[in-house]
Amino acid sequence: MYDLNKINECLNTDIIGRAIVQYDFLSSTATKAKSIFNTCPGGLIVLSENQSKCIMRMGNEWCCFPDKNIYLSIILKPLVNNLLISKIDMISCAALHKTIFELYNIDCKIKWPNDILINGKKVSSIISNFTSKNSGGIIISFGINTNMDNEDFDINEGIKNTSTSLKIEAGTNIDRELFVGSLLNNLEVYYNCLIKNNIKKPIETCTNNSSIINKEIEVMKKGKKTKRKVLVKGIDEEGQLIVVNEKGNEETLNPGETILIYET
Repeated sequence: MYDLNKINECLNTDIIGRAIVQYDFLSSTATKAKSIFNTCPGGLIVLSENQSKCIMRMGNEWCCFPDKNIYLSIILKPLVNNLLISKIDMISCAALHKTIFELYNIDCKIKWPNDILINGKKVSSIISNFTSKNSGGIIISFGINTNMDNEDFDINEGIKNTSTSLKIEAGTNIDRELFVGSLLNNLEVYYNCLIKNNIKKPIETCTNNSSIINKEIEVMKKGKKTKRKVLVKGIDEEGQLIVVNEKGNEETLNPGETILIYET
């Protein structure tokens, strides 16, 4: 279990992480966060050592390894309306990227809209959702491969060639409390920028460290069966992907509508 006092000592936030609950086992931190949303303060963190399910974007599952990784969800209750999930994904990726670089000097990449890669392998995935259609409440969930060893990946054919951990890449055991505290600090900075409608820095982080910008990729839109090629040019202020299609026209892709991305 986490040492919550140690996490608290790392925090310099006003809201995020000032209340934390943790569990040995949950179906998912996101499900728990949603169930307690109406009775808890904004900024509350749900931590779990193990989960039976880690459902990520488009229903894909993220493998769970008990006691080695970080599984957390953050409950936000913004006082402003019309925040876009694509923007929340962007500031979350930027905060995680900043945390990894600050603590371990690792140059990771952001695969739009919500994956963090190190040396081309996934180390984390993030998902953001509204608690309900009209509530305005937001839950951000992180699954971070933290202290997994190579042999942990070897037993799972589905991820051994595509995933890695912070421990493997940093070459040292990861202090989870320090990491969580640092992540929450960085997230609150970017969240405050978002509330003030000033997200220039997160956009720059996601753009400058993108794994797909200036590359040709194939995309499939939700409800469609046909893939098409586009050239990725950047990320706009809404967190959407700016691309040039096969006709030479510029368009934007919303992460909620783009169901698959293939590098060609």
